[in-house]
Amino acid sequence: MSIKKICVSILALCMAASMAACQGSTASSQSSESAAAGAETPSGDSSAEEVAAEETAKITFVYMTLNNLPEADALKSVQDKVNEYTIPNLATEVELILFSRTDYQTQLNLMLAAGEQADLFRAESTPTINFIKDGSALDITDYLDGPLKETADTLYPDFLKLTTVDGRVYGINSMGSNYVPKGWTYRTDIIEELGIDLSGVKTFEDLTPIFAQVKEAYPNMILIDNVRADVIFDGYLGNVNHIDALSDGLVAPGAISGVVKAGGDNKVQNLYEMDEYKQVANLTREWYNQGYFAKDAATTTATTAELLMSGNCFSVFVGLGNPKIASQYSNNYGYNFDNIEVAPAWLQNGNKEAWMINSSCKNPENAARFLNLLYTNPEIDNLLVYGIEGRDYQFDEDNYVIPPEGFSDLNSVPYTCNMGYYLWGNKWITYLVKGGLDHETNKAAEENNYSAEKSPYYGFLFDYSEVEAEYTAVKNVIEEYKKAMWVGSLDVEPALEEMNKKLYASGLQTLMDAKQEQFDAWLSQQ
Repeated sequence: MSIKKICVSILALCMAASMAACQGSTASSQSSESAAAGAETPSGDSSAEEVAAEETAKITFVYMTLNNLPEADALKSVQDKVNEYTIPNLATEVELILFSRTDYQTQLNLMLAAGEQADLFRAESTPTINFIKDGSALDITDYLDGPLKETADTLYPDFLKLTTVDGRVYGINSMGSNYVPKGWTYRTDIIEELGIDLSGVKTFEDLTPIFAQVKEAYPNMILIDNVRADVIFDGYLGNVNHIDALSDGLVAPGAISGVVKAGGDNKVQNLYEMDEYKQVANLTREWYNQGYFAKDAATTTATTAELLMSGNCFSVFVGLGNPKIASQYSNNYGYNFDNIEVAPAWLQNGNKEAWMINSSCKNPENAARFLNLLYTNPEIDNLLVYGIEGRDYQFDEDNYVIPPEGFSDLNSVPYTCNMGYYLWGNKWITYLVKGGLDHETNKAAEENNYSAEKSPYYGFLFDYSEVEAEYTAVKNVIEEYKKAMWVGSLDVEPALEEMNKKLYASGLQTLMDAKQEQFDAWLSQQ
């Protein structure tokens, strides 16, 4: 089967050698402030003399966009710009292969199955450990003191634990906002109109009387966006009660093979039998019965944007990786919004999103050199995010990215991946957009990510390859119920009783036993 990919052949161009080396994470705090003047970039691990003596090797970078796919010539121009740097400095010629996020994992799997060249790729909707166990991911441990040393020195503490198996490292997760308190974003005009005091709101439960007051004044309004109701469960179970899904994800895909509560007896449990799950499910059930969710919340296809822009939705639960996300909502949806934190940040395991070098890569050291740039080089990072300065974006007087002349927004330019700036490499070296985080807040957010509290089980990865049939069957049962549970449209006790019967019939106990065995072995090595 042929694969429809957006890729182009490249021309080997030379770039003016005006970029000086920058070291580790110090560049990340300076990148957006120095952007308009031209950010400093590292030269990679090899010296200029060594690189000049090397024959240029070709690699492919398979990535995705949440924006529109660009035309081939626009992608080619970005690729050429990338190679202006990588050919003379890294002896590496890069081919960009770009898919939509919807198609990315399917197309990547086809490429890997067909033996096509996919040298650098990302675990998107498939757990990282799957690529490690099936041999697709290259062991990059030895590169961490070589071409990836700058990256290793830049990463969050313990970050490589998320891609380490038996003491060997097989990838590097994207450095996005791991520090993500859970928040509640609300219409300020309604709060001000009704004179509601929010100073006492510290938890999810504290919002119940707030919703009651708004519902009395606006009986026909939807008070809670159903699309992000999963944030309520993720925040209540993980951030507040410190339940770790041990690399499954509490809500996505849904603690499929059991969870462990930090500070307990380290016993793997069924999340859907725990008191904490019943408590949050009863809370959303109460909200649903009071009319705070839409009656069709479990089935509607309306998006968050559609609900908020309609003027008939009061609030939405959000992750506060961007502490000023309310300002973006205000800019995008035509009403003024503000945030309140309702659950502090707590880092759990991540079994996805890692960048890996294909074990079939013919030039793995060159791939490692380019991977290093994604975490340390603002020039390359921002080429991939925003495209070409002057054509796809420009800077305002305060060094924020704005649309170029002739464009009203950053989404209609020839090339942009600005919506996915966190999907690869290091988000802290990405230039800031006007209307998002300011330079000072961005720096504080970066520092929070280096000091965030982590689960004591951070780094455990569950390998379900031997119980994949049970994993799939249990996942399907959870998919059947979880959205309705999030929005409270099911009566909790009978729904959970029915759900748990199906879970155990589908093999949940087998999954939990397998996870417990692996978890015990992991604990013995800590």
